[in-house]
Amino acid sequence: MIHSIPRATRAGFRWLALAASLAASLMAATAHASGGGDPVDLFFATARPDQPVREFVERPAGYYTDYLVPYQVLWYWRLHGQALSPEAMRVFSDLLEKLPREDNGMDDTDTAWTAWREARGSAYAKLGRPLAETAKPATPPSQQAPQWNADSLQASPNCFYGDAFRNATKTLAQRLALAAGDKAAAPFVLHWLQMQDSVFDTCNEKAAATPAPELPARAPAWLKDDHAYQLAAQRFYADDLAGADTAFTEIADSAASKASPWRDLAAYMRLRVLARQNPGSEPSFSEGDGPGKESPEALRQQAALTKAVDAIALPLLKNPRVQPLHASVHRLAEALRIRYLTPGTRLQRLADSLKTPGTPEEAAARLLLLNHEFRTCAIAGCAYVGPEQKSDLVQWLSTVRGFDGPSGGLGSQATWRETVSWSSYQRTHELAWLMAAASLVPVSAAADDPREAQLQAALAAVPADHPARFAATQLRAQRLFAQGRFKAARELVAPSMDSPLIAHSLSGQNLVKALLLPTAASEEEWRRLAIRPVVARSDPESQEARPSAVPLASAFDDDVARFLNTRAPLAMWLRLAADPALAPPLRDTLLETAWTRAVLAEDYAAARRAAEQRIASAQKPPAQAPTALAAAGRSGPGPDPIAGMRRSLALATTDKAAWHRLLLERMASTTETLQPPHWPDAGWDIRPTPLKPGLVRTYDRGATIGSYGKWCNTLGVPTTGSQAAGQADFDMPAFLPQQERAQQAALVARLRTVPQDSVYFTQESLALMQRDRADPLVPQALSVAVKMARYTCQDKAVGDWSRKGLQALHANYPKSTWAASTQYWYGGR
Repeated sequence: MIHSIPRATRAGFRWLALAASLAASLMAATAHASGGGDPVDLFFATARPDQPVREFVERPAGYYTDYLVPYQVLWYWRLHGQALSPEAMRVFSDLLEKLPREDNGMDDTDTAWTAWREARGSAYAKLGRPLAETAKPATPPSQQAPQWNADSLQASPNCFYGDAFRNATKTLAQRLALAAGDKAAAPFVLHWLQMQDSVFDTCNEKAAATPAPELPARAPAWLKDDHAYQLAAQRFYADDLAGADTAFTEIADSAASKASPWRDLAAYMRLRVLARQNPGSEPSFSEGDGPGKESPEALRQQAALTKAVDAIALPLLKNPRVQPLHASVHRLAEALRIRYLTPGTRLQRLADSLKTPGTPEEAAARLLLLNHEFRTCAIAGCAYVGPEQKSDLVQWLSTVRGFDGPSGGLGSQATWRETVSWSSYQRTHELAWLMAAASLVPVSAAADDPREAQLQAALAAVPADHPARFAATQLRAQRLFAQGRFKAARELVAPSMDSPLIAHSLSGQNLVKALLLPTAASEEEWRRLAIRPVVARSDPESQEARPSAVPLASAFDDDVARFLNTRAPLAMWLRLAADPALAPPLRDTLLETAWTRAVLAEDYAAARRAAEQRIASAQKPPAQAPTALAAAGRSGPGPDPIAGMRRSLALATTDKAAWHRLLLERMASTTETLQPPHWPDAGWDIRPTPLKPGLVRTYDRGATIGSYGKWCNTLGVPTTGSQAAGQADFDMPAFLPQQERAQQAALVARLRTVPQDSVYFTQESLALMQRDRADPLVPQALSVAVKMARYTCQDKAVGDWSRKGLQALHANYPKSTWAASTQYWYGGR
């Protein structure tokens, strides 16, 4: 609510409030005045298994319900007792490792193009025709017109795949070897090179200016064969598909070409010609795209195309000479066999064909296509994916992936997955649906809940030698943890810490550590469990590859933050900040938060110790704190983001008024970020740990925004709802000394009396005004505190104090620039 003196309204403030709340969601993690923001590397920011794919396939270290379809289908097979051969492991590992580049391989194409350009330039020089330098460099494929059509799963006309450049580079090296052994061959190699330039120029706008060179007289047999294939390829890239097919057929089938090294590749290129001749149609993602909704014409087209595909592909798959191409043949053939079918029918056929693994390369091709169908549906929205699909595999995948929700009145995204997973398990009693239900059904707080008891018993009954045993144990422990039964969770997962199943999995190790954290026997053990290596955010379908991990902890996840807020005394915070395993930004924010916490609790000795550690951190050389990360602690030119903390060292620990003024000054500063007195909730973009089944994350409005920290609950934990703090959240661990336990109890009691930020700082501003009306900080602090209420939590007290602050500002400082810029009071969000 926005209020003014005089009375006025502004519709634009609603938009500003929305923008502020969105900004808050984007800055939920640590921020510095120097320009910090949402960190990239977060705990469990991706559900992708971070262990090597082979490790995941052979010995899965957990159950991942929110990732790529191929991983989930592999799990479906394993949960149904399907054995996977070593050859299948190799094929699937290769598929999954390369999957991130399947739908946007321009980086790969650019790499191949660059290698070709380097080999080409070197070859011209060796052949006595060095290329002249040009002012304008050649344009790599990624910067040319779009070349990949993700909807039709094919390359657009007049463009290349990376393998075209790789194949040309390899062939050029072989032809240069001929010239090295026979100087008479050099003119023929030069002809090959010029002809290949003509082929690649076909995709350029100036293609007409580069005619294909005539085959020289007395050309050797190898050049005649090469020239014939190059001409066929040129027709293909020029979109003369009928001519290309005729030329490739001549190379593949004629008696004169039996000795040609290109005959097998030419046969494969006929399959590529079919793909370009049959691009399919754009899906509409409506009910009309559902299974069995094909028109008679579409069915006729598909039958004819399938017949043509089989005539080419089946002989290729029986030809041992083209074994390296078999995977590509499978992928292209499988895509063409469903080209004219509706997305719903494609989905159903692929799922039906994947109920069992089948041959590895064929299954890998279908897995890629199934992943594409689900991915496209998730991005664009569709009406045919969901539990209503006939295929059990599609029902299971739809449920564990969690799309926007099926039609048919099953409920919202938050509930239908629970409903479907539980009802399907009750109907089938299959292990696959048990794992889905155990992951998606919310945990009951009641220890005697019959559904909870059934899930625990079923998970415990998974045989010890079954591949799902480890995942079932993890799910049991997670559910016990969510019930607050921490000791029981420890008994289940403690042996897992040394398990080879998570030896290569940072996320698996972090999960086990999270489950063990509440029952740590010592502060040393607690610190070892709390400081976890970060699993980096990684989008496998993005064009930008990111590192899979960073060596230091750069974020705290929910369970660590909750412990810090309610159970860890300030002395423990400072000992934690001294651990070298913390990344510099995390350490600095921890110390800045401890400083605010200590000042609010009026523990000024602890505040000075926090300031001393923070200043020491800012003075570390770049080798210990990278320049980009140490910017918050710089002491060179420009504003000092911890100037107030530096000045606090000069304050006497008995001068309460001076400490209160300094806190108010830091809040109103435009160059410093005042952290809240607690570690903020992790926010929408960090998964809670342990991964509590069924929990849906929302963004945190109490995030750092602007130049001050926000807090609705001064202890940093919810007071209502399923995540509300209970007595267990405040029980301090037995390993803490009695003196620190007493200090923490006093701190908690003090923080419980501190109102939310805008109210507190309005009160502090008015108190300062009573002490010294002429202090120039008063109007500035009143102005900022009043404006803070715009972003705060909804509370009647917010509006009352916002109005009081505005009235005091205008009554006592009417001619100040701060009064002029503060015309409204706010009732809070």
